[in-house]
Amino acid sequence: MRPADLITAWERGLRRSPAGRAQALLEAAGVDRADGLALTVGQRDALLMDLRAELFGTRISGVAGCPACATVLELGFVLDDVRTVSPEPAPGPVEVTIEVDGYAVRARPPTGGDLVALEGAGPDRALRTLLTCCVVDAHHGGVTVGPDDLPPRVVSRLAGRLAAADPQADVRLDLTCPACARTWSAAFDIVTFLWRELDSWARRLAQDVHTLATAYGWAEVDIIAMSRSRRGLYLELARR
Repeated sequence: MRPADLITAWERGLRRSPAGRAQALLEAAGVDRADGLALTVGQRDALLMDLRAELFGTRISGVAGCPACATVLELGFVLDDVRTVSPEPAPGPVEVTIEVDGYAVRARPPTGGDLVALEGAGPDRALRTLLTCCVVDAHHGGVTVGPDDLPPRVVSRLAGRLAAADPQADVRLDLTCPACARTWSAAFDIVTFLWRELDSWARRLAQDVHTLATAYGWAEVDIIAMSRSRRGLYLELARR
């Protein structure tokens, strides 16, 4: 992928929600906008794992704080350790059905487009909107009901089934504190993780552009188009 495309994706995502940033990254990777919005969250995240591997490798390093004693754990794993599905979209729509307390509900997992549509919405409104997007049809006693009419127990059961149908959307790491032996589950969000790496990369590149433009008067587009090794060579010369 060209650095210029990554810089464009970074710029587009600066003021967006994580869902908007994920979409910007997919488009930079060559995924058609409509196709990207139609992917389930898990399918989207699987593609972003591929992108992360292409850009920065498959090894993931990070830290996590123990919720009991605040000990900081160093984490290390490879992306294949947390892969649960193929990044290729399943043929046809993915749907689940449940029957709980006389309610029969058919629904599909959330898509990247659903999450983009929630940008700026509060938690309560976001849940209602997401239910409206994902519930294909619902009945109670043979009578059609709307998503807002589903009781909490039904919604909870539905959420569990949808999560099971799209497991890559919610990656969990099972951790144990070496100091106090506390065990817990921590989420790994590829969108947030990759965006932080991209942000750091973009800011380092901007500093390189500043250094070389100041030293040689070159245009930004020409500096960004340079290979990493060639740009590094000129940076060494400029800093002498």
